[in-house]
Amino acid sequence: MPKLCIIGGSTAGWWTAGYWEKYLPEWDITIFDAPSIPALGVGESCLPQLKWWWESMGITEDQWMEKGNAVYKYGNYKEGWNSPDIEKDDSFVTRFWFNDDNIFDKMYADKSNWKNDNIDKQIFYKEFDTPDKRADYAYHVCAESTAYIVKQICQRTKVIEDEVTSLPGGYDLYIDCTGFSRKFVKDKTPMKLHHQHFVDSAWVNPVHTDSNLDWDVTKSIARKYGWEFEISLRNRVGMGYVYSSKHVNDQNALDEFLNNQKQQGRVAIGEPRHYSWKPTVFQNPWSDNVVAIGCSAGFVDPLEATTLFITQAGITQLVNTIKRGYRKESYNRVMRRIWNDGIRFILAHYQLSKRNDSQFWIDSRNDGMKKQMWEYYQKYTSSYQWIFPSGTWCQLGTYFNEFGHYAPKL
Repeated sequence: MPKLCIIGGSTAGWWTAGYWEKYLPEWDITIFDAPSIPALGVGESCLPQLKWWWESMGITEDQWMEKGNAVYKYGNYKEGWNSPDIEKDDSFVTRFWFNDDNIFDKMYADKSNWKNDNIDKQIFYKEFDTPDKRADYAYHVCAESTAYIVKQICQRTKVIEDEVTSLPGGYDLYIDCTGFSRKFVKDKTPMKLHHQHFVDSAWVNPVHTDSNLDWDVTKSIARKYGWEFEISLRNRVGMGYVYSSKHVNDQNALDEFLNNQKQQGRVAIGEPRHYSWKPTVFQNPWSDNVVAIGCSAGFVDPLEATTLFITQAGITQLVNTIKRGYRKESYNRVMRRIWNDGIRFILAHYQLSKRNDSQFWIDSRNDGMKKQMWEYYQKYTSSYQWIFPSGTWCQLGTYFNEFGHYAPKL
């Protein structure tokens, strides 16, 4: 019987154990889950793929939503990315909208959907909001509960409550789920990332919930040196300011964050926590007999809620690779494609922005994305193969009103 050793509990560790039990039942599984090591506690907003993934393990909504203080999420509200002036920004919600039958191209070609030689954005927004078969939903879920939800279905995993300082002997494969510490990653060769991935820090502080809040969308509000998130749960609202330490120091970023909360009348729960990271993705998350999963494999930018999906994808692809007898090189190649799929869409938000109220936004602008955006729209058509298929790229083009390089699908 092959033996698996998972080092680190929390989300990445217990998700690995749960999925492994389901799809590789012939393996013996041990997880080292040290109570003394706190969970990272981020990743409260997710993508629709999590719903399908948990259902594949037999975990249904009625089993966990209330316990996880979860709410339905129908999109990502964008404000201030076009302009710091809200009147000029024309904020909107990016939906999980599928561009079935090239509906976007048909609407664009219909001149009744235009106004003053430009598309009428409100007509397009209304289509994106259509709650029918062309749209999907995700969740906001308490970060601390994401591990517990899967842990409850694990029946064969042996738990050792101990902090590991070196790889214990006697196992065939090791999973590094140690987060940003990345204690056991063997190949730390980084993927080449675009130099404009500037955000590398965050102040995070939950606030008390409010019945007047928009519960069913993740709010991503652009600020002077980055962006602020707002994620409503049943018991609290997760808030944080993600920013570039190259353009503002930590104290000034905290002052801006707290001032925003004060202006909005928010009541904080506890004290702000600070995180910092170097935007990094490892080129070979599986090296020798160690596989990095979750933040151990990389972390770039929490925009668009890809963190939990990358964790999910890393586990799924690893199990598939083992079941099919593929080589680790195949796994690493697939994971590089998945990472690139997510981070190119994230980077586009900064590069397309017309803001110029700080050096951060000036440095982030890249006119080349105006063309690349529509190339991606043409190329990434399948909603099953890509995290962000054509239905998301055309929404981004609509929000930024960039159609200079638009062409309908062939």
